[in-house]
Amino acid sequence: MNPARHITSRVGLLLAALVVSSLAAGCSPGGDTAEIVVTDAWARPSPAMASAGAAYMTIRNNGTATDALVGASSPAATTVEVHETVVMGSPAPGASGDGGMMGMQPVKRLEIPAGGSVELKPGSYHIMLIGLKQDLKAGETIEITLTFEKAGEFSLSVPVKEG
Repeated sequence: MNPARHITSRVGLLLAALVVSSLAAGCSPGGDTAEIVVTDAWARPSPAMASAGAAYMTIRNNGTATDALVGASSPAATTVEVHETVVMGSPAPGASGDGGMMGMQPVKRLEIPAGGSVELKPGSYHIMLIGLKQDLKAGETIEITLTFEKAGEFSLSVPVKEG
């Protein structure tokens, strides 16, 4: 084989590889990404034979794009949902206060702003564990997987402790 031709074909292959890698980099989200960090995760112990439990945490988005928590799962429960505590209905006639009874409702999409955070805490947003497969006992841990719109799945071990 002609040495000049061999060098030319290697240079051609190298250039082709550079073009392909440049195109791939151009298709990636680049600077417009979400970087999710979960801290202070914990679950509340459940009374014996309880069918539901709750987990709490702070979700921080260190990225430059808004992301959203869109789902969750856990081997500790049949169903796992993101919930929000809300005031339901109006107060009873003659009752003081600004609202009716407290209740919970599922949230399909919990936005985590770029550079911001959302705290999941008692009386607010939380992870609802429905159809518990085991009692949640202080000192134990459960696994929860959070699903984000952009960041994908994020698995964590959550300690069960008194709040």
